[in-house]
Amino acid sequence: MKKHHLSEEIAYLLGILCMAAGVACVSASNFGYSMIVAPAYLLFAKLGGLISFGTAEYLFQGVLLIFMCLLLRRFRVQYLFSFVTAVVYGYTFDLMLWLVGFVPSGGLFARIVLFVIGTAFISISVALFVRTYLAPEVYELFVRELAVNYSIPFGRVKLAYDCISCTFSIIMSVILFGPGVFGDFSFAALGDAIVSGYVLEGIGIGTVVAALVNGPLITLCGRWLDAHFERTQVPALAKYLSV
Repeated sequence: MKKHHLSEEIAYLLGILCMAAGVACVSASNFGYSMIVAPAYLLFAKLGGLISFGTAEYLFQGVLLIFMCLLLRRFRVQYLFSFVTAVVYGYTFDLMLWLVGFVPSGGLFARIVLFVIGTAFISISVALFVRTYLAPEVYELFVRELAVNYSIPFGRVKLAYDCISCTFSIIMSVILFGPGVFGDFSFAALGDAIVSGYVLEGIGIGTVVAALVNGPLITLCGRWLDAHFERTQVPALAKYLSV
């Protein structure tokens, strides 16, 4: 099969757009924020709107970048480009949240569609980021560096990271906002919360589903990209911006 050419620079831009659009769709579905975004959302919600959601995103990624360097015991100047990507993504995400706000999302079917589309976009974006030399968001950089450092398949590390992030988000939500529906627990209230919105602040059934399916979906998207596209680069940019 003849492969099409895909510029890694274009893949980088598409990755940012797909990630911002995907997370915005998942957020609008009101099934709970994805485990990637939940910590930033909780920070944003706790600060009472003093900063935008997108700003909370890149601030949290800055903290994660510092943690990654401490964990791996190394620092590269190129890592700072991931924070630049996070800032660009943060503003793009705020824009996408505004645009998705015009999409009807009141009914259960519309919410499910938004969640499925958003999850697909997120998986595509991560697969694109992994296939470009340009710095991805700190989330993806963290997973990629761990995978390379410990010689573990990217998809497996991504699944583990998502599950840990999901657990961290649940703990953070309970600490900052209380036990949610579990404060006055009943199975009826739990069922209503699962269908209508959050079980804990910012956390819903979609948070858990995304943690379980994103890793395998990213692997599938990556295989499809590798089968249909041959990557190209602009050498002058790759020389200075490669991570």
